Amino acid sequence: MEIRKFLKSGKLILNNLENKIEIANKPATIDFYKISPWEWGLVYEKYVGQHLENEGYKVKYNGLELGFLDKGIDLIAENENCINFIQCKFSKYKIGKSKINWILYKASNELYEHYKSSEKKLIFTLIMNNIQTNISKNTSKKYKLTFTESSKIKYFWLQYFLDHNHVQDKVKLEFREIFMNNNYSQHRV
Repeated sequence: MEIRKFLKSGKLILNNLENKIEIANKPATIDFYKISPWEWGLVYEKYVGQHLENEGYKVKYNGLELGFLDKGIDLIAENENCINFIQCKFSKYKIGKSKINWILYKASNELYEHYKSSEKKLIFTLIMNNIQTNISKNTSKKYKLTFTESSKIKYFWLQYFLDHNHVQDKVKLEFREIFMNNNYSQHRV
C-alpha cells in the first residue's frame, strides 16, 4: 500500500511491540522495516499533526497532500488565535546553517501570502523529533550570533534559526520538540 494513502486513511498507531504502523479501525498495517527514511518523515508529519489535533488545533496535512510541492510547509495548524505553519524534521542527519536557510527560504513565499490576507497571528514552527539527534551543538567560527544573553541556548544552529525573529516581525519563529516513540532507529538505513 502506498504510504501517503495509508497515512491519510485514519488515525496513526505505532505498534512498537510488533514493529508495525497501524491505522485505527483498519486491517492494513505496514512493517517498520518496509518504510524508507523519506517515508518516516511522512509518518512523523502525521504523528505531529495528530499531536496538535489533541491540543485543539485544526490541522491541514500539507506534506501528505502535496508532497514536494508543499512549499516548505508540512502542516498548517489553526486555532481561534493563530495559524501555525510547521516544518517537521525527522532525520538522522544534523541540521546546520544551509538547511536552516533552505527551510526559511522555501517557506517564505507561502508565509508572505498568508500574511497579506490573514488577521490572525502567524507562527512558523520548526518541529523535530529529537533536538540532540537533529541539531548540531557545534558553533561556527564564521558566524557571530546577535541574540540577547537571555535567549541563548546550547544548540547553535537552532539559535541561528530563532535569531531570524530579529530580522523580521511579521511571522514569529518558534521551535518545538515532539518525540515520536518508536523502534525506527533499529531500521534506519
